[in-house]
Amino acid sequence: MLNRRHFLTKSSATFAGIQILPRSVFGANEKLNIAFVGAGGKGWHAVQSLQQNDMVNFAAFADVDENRAAEARKANPSVPFVSDFRKMLDQHGKSIDGVIISTPDHTHHFNGKTCMLAGKPIYLEKPLTHSIGEARDLMALEKQTNLACQMGNQGHSGGGILMLEEWVKAGILGDVNEAHCWAGPMWSHTNARPAEEPVPAGLDWNQWVGPAAMVPHSSKYLPAKWRGWFEFGNGTLGDWACHNMDAPYHVWGLDCPSRVEIESTGPSKLSFPSTVKITYTFPASATRGEFKLHWYHGKDHALKRPQELDAARAFPDGGTLIHGSKATVLMGTHAGTPRVIPEVKMQELATGLPKVNLKRSSHWDNWLLTIKGQETCRSNFAYGGRLTETMHFGNIALHVNRNLTIDPKTRSIIGDEEATALMQGPAARDGWKV
Repeated sequence: MLNRRHFLTKSSATFAGIQILPRSVFGANEKLNIAFVGAGGKGWHAVQSLQQNDMVNFAAFADVDENRAAEARKANPSVPFVSDFRKMLDQHGKSIDGVIISTPDHTHHFNGKTCMLAGKPIYLEKPLTHSIGEARDLMALEKQTNLACQMGNQGHSGGGILMLEEWVKAGILGDVNEAHCWAGPMWSHTNARPAEEPVPAGLDWNQWVGPAAMVPHSSKYLPAKWRGWFEFGNGTLGDWACHNMDAPYHVWGLDCPSRVEIESTGPSKLSFPSTVKITYTFPASATRGEFKLHWYHGKDHALKRPQELDAARAFPDGGTLIHGSKATVLMGTHAGTPRVIPEVKMQELATGLPKVNLKRSSHWDNWLLTIKGQETCRSNFAYGGRLTETMHFGNIALHVNRNLTIDPKTRSIIGDEEATALMQGPAARDGWKV
């Protein structure tokens, strides 16, 4: 009988590892050995989410911050731990069936590509990468290797998108040519480099900085605050767009925008504007007309409460609002369950709404079952990369502080050399190119 680990090792070495593995490789009840790159913060959430999963054994933890990983290690004292995930792959790679990567945005490409080159299926948190060039590189590698790759926008496997898709097919909303998406939490900092602070014990600062240019350590960068710094994160847009733009992007088959128009409090070369409105224009396709996707965050450009929303009902801090010619739909964050507003309209339509089968695997299980050869990743890099690209076009416009014109066929910015250069992101630091 074919040994599954020999199969994976041999396949990855020749870049012929197939995404849909034969059932003789992974038995229906056979557990997968899953490793974690990042075991604290979002990584700890991943550990907790899979702690009781019947398909999973924990193979190894890797985290550059021993203190942040302490809870995961305490809960799983027998699981091997290292600070450098490359050592984890060297020491345990033959027994690892998949890797979950929960690290800052600027390390996504390096960590993800390193694991993929080792033949490992990966679950990579959103946004997929720190630049458009990095996203395209991982998309190409996914296509080349056929590895099971999933971006961690978990709402993509929820029922909200399923329901919205069926409602649109049934004509419940009527004609739709725009959607409004927003988020509440802000990731913005002053345009000044923080003062240097001593590196805490247990933190490998060199590894944390990884492929980015070296800067002195500061508590202003971590935990989580890295999201608001340009060289490490992607701001509020990067944190939330892959969640709250996901439903309209998927349901209306959006791809590359032709135009990005911005309003904001102005650029900060080190960080991001605190208040923003972005309008993405997508050209017409064979199935729909031109579509506009509006993004908002910050009080000065906040989306106004819709008139259709009942007075007793709260307007969520983040979500998606879709105005159709026949009905208006409000969704919460992470492609939450859609609801027609006002409620009286929802009740009028209730009996005519299509029945939707919401029973399907979770986002985690969808990835695990894809490794086993039983499903296909719903937010694979071919999809998640395009959604991430769209987010990045908005952040590039904010960084250069002007609107962008894009050729959707070549997916390139027209007539703006500075913005075009930002598509590739900064060159990796010496020793961190992969």
